[in-house]
Amino acid sequence: MNRLIRPIILLLGAFFLSGGWVLGDAGTDGLAPTLTHADAAVILAKYSGFFDRYVEEDAELNECVAFLNKAGIYFGLMEVVNGSEFSVKDAAKAFGQIELVLNGEAEFSGGKVKLPKGIDSWEEYCTLNRVRYVEAHQTMIEMLRIAYE
Repeated sequence: MNRLIRPIILLLGAFFLSGGWVLGDAGTDGLAPTLTHADAAVILAKYSGFFDRYVEEDAELNECVAFLNKAGIYFGLMEVVNGSEFSVKDAAKAFGQIELVLNGEAEFSGGKVKLPKGIDSWEEYCTLNRVRYVEAHQTMIEMLRIAYE
């Protein structure tokens, strides 16, 4: 999806300009950091270019999660609190939900953006709609790595 390329670049640019954020479980000694659900929620809400005009720059984690959940981009409390890894599959879901919300095509079930009918997975949805979730996931990991160098 071409609409995600610009926000991905904005993510990286915002990171370099903002610096000093305290995020997740960064690896040491050159190892790739572990991107957590908490990290992803903060990055998506505050630095992605999708929602930053609605979320204050000094917003806390709980405010970021609450905003995303209210929009239908679901972040589970247990995953956020436990520091669970935000996988490529999780990225497909989040970016797929964002795509549907931004396109005005989102259908909701229980407050969450649901997978469109006829689609078997969020990865399939993203592939069919050219949502570059793998690249976005890698950019988020790179942001963490640079933050902890």
